[in-house]
Amino acid sequence: MDEIIPVIFAAWAALSAAAISPGPNMVAVASRGLGSGYKSALTVALGISLGGFIWASLTSIGLGTVFQRSPILLQILGITGGCYLTWLGFKGWRSALTSVPSDIAPSNGGSFWYDFRYGLIVTATNPKVALLWASLSTFVTAKTTSLYFLFIFASVSSIILFIIYGGYGIIFSIGQIRKLYVRFQNISDATFGTIFSIIGLSMIFRVIMNL
Repeated sequence: MDEIIPVIFAAWAALSAAAISPGPNMVAVASRGLGSGYKSALTVALGISLGGFIWASLTSIGLGTVFQRSPILLQILGITGGCYLTWLGFKGWRSALTSVPSDIAPSNGGSFWYDFRYGLIVTATNPKVALLWASLSTFVTAKTTSLYFLFIFASVSSIILFIIYGGYGIIFSIGQIRKLYVRFQNISDATFGTIFSIIGLSMIFRVIMNL
């Protein structure tokens, strides 16, 4: 018990830091908040939180074992994720310089299930999320061997994600922030583009240095 708690709390801290930082999940929620308001954004955040529960469960069950047996898979995932984030960065800068619409833009929501499914799909196909959970799995797997700790770890992880991304959704749904975003959209695109590019290139560089 004394060994399990510090490891789980460290994993939750890393998860929180990753969720707060810009990424496809945050962009998805912020875009919904900008385009359709807080209800749609919160529904997307709910889908992301369920995805987090699934990722956490897979991590606890033994995702780390898979990557320990086949380290090349983690390297491939790192390169793929880095290239994807770098591509998002390029699109952000392209939008800022040419006013061509990018992924970082207000988007309209639909029904509850449409927005919920969208959030779930975004986090299920997000390479940044996959790389994060793959990293966490290397030290969480051995500590969450019982169903009790597995459920606690996955449930709290899901709640953390909903609070963070739901908060983003509410913030970006505020009228004044929406107006500021539209007014300074080029600057926002360039800022997000730069951040995505830095994260993506650093992921690629880290994998290459470890080869």
